[in-house]
Amino acid sequence: MSRAREFADLAGSADAGGITGRNMVINGAMQIYQRGASTTSSGGFAADRFSHEYGGGTSTLSRETLSSGSPYDEGFRFFTRLTNTATASGSGNFRQLRTALESQDIANSGWNYKSATSFVTWSFWVRVSLAGKYTFTFQTADGTAYLYGFSETLVADTWTKVTQAIPGNANLQFDNDANVGLYVHARVWLGSDFTSASSENAWAAYNSANISTSGIANFAGTSNATFDMTGVQLELGEQATPFEHEDAGTTLLKCQRYYHKNGSASFHRYAYQYVSTHRMVDIRHPVDMRASPTATVTFSSGSFSAFGLDNKQYKAYVSAATTDGNSYYITAYEFDAEL
Repeated sequence: MSRAREFADLAGSADAGGITGRNMVINGAMQIYQRGASTTSSGGFAADRFSHEYGGGTSTLSRETLSSGSPYDEGFRFFTRLTNTATASGSGNFRQLRTALESQDIANSGWNYKSATSFVTWSFWVRVSLAGKYTFTFQTADGTAYLYGFSETLVADTWTKVTQAIPGNANLQFDNDANVGLYVHARVWLGSDFTSASSENAWAAYNSANISTSGIANFAGTSNATFDMTGVQLELGEQATPFEHEDAGTTLLKCQRYYHKNGSASFHRYAYQYVSTHRMVDIRHPVDMRASPTATVTFSSGSFSAFGLDNKQYKAYVSAATTDGNSYYITAYEFDAEL
């Protein structure tokens, strides 16, 4: 086979979704939800890796099921929904959905992010109950923060596929580490404190007053307005390729780098006797976590003391004699290393 034929086949494979590892976004199909199906807390997660944030009023983030429509026809079965549950109109109020990416994942993606002729492409499906203009942004975290924003005018109750190619910029910085490097936001609604931008589709030093241009849809002022999203993909290049579907087990392991907990209330991790006066219990994380996590652990009885916690495992012990006849075990745990 000629090299030209090999390259042609490779390009065709990418177009058909055959090259894996293209999508820098984790859980873009919204299929994993370790914490639960919904949250009302600002900063809370429903589908893993996607949180909502609000100021003024309240909103709910939930994981929903697809049974028809354009995303369903492309293999999606879930979406995340932000619902406006109590209205707000203050100039400093907002509603937004976000995911965050590690800086090293951008630095090592192959994107020449310092060059205006090198691109990444962000694509996603979106549906709104309230027609109008909605803003979407990239926001960097290393060095001087920069923001790239663009808007889409959406019709009501219709799934729309959005694709945006985003160029590099000489001022961007992404450190080669496991800290946050890029925030990807759907700015569902922003009060007037944030809507003084004069232009879009360009990088600019971050200024909270210039996140969006004016004229966005009054989502926060509309009771029970909804914003739906799925099929979120960020990939190298100037063209979007078909969404990279992957099996749930692979996506779960990626999500557990940032968060995991025991999956059943009936599951217990028992302490074992390691000296005559102490018992120890340990939990090995399913994968190495992004960083040493915060731990929330409860025990059946006894006074346990944690003595080891890092991105690989957790250890604790209880003073207990071999002959005391009691069982000691963990009743629940969760570990959080989110960005």
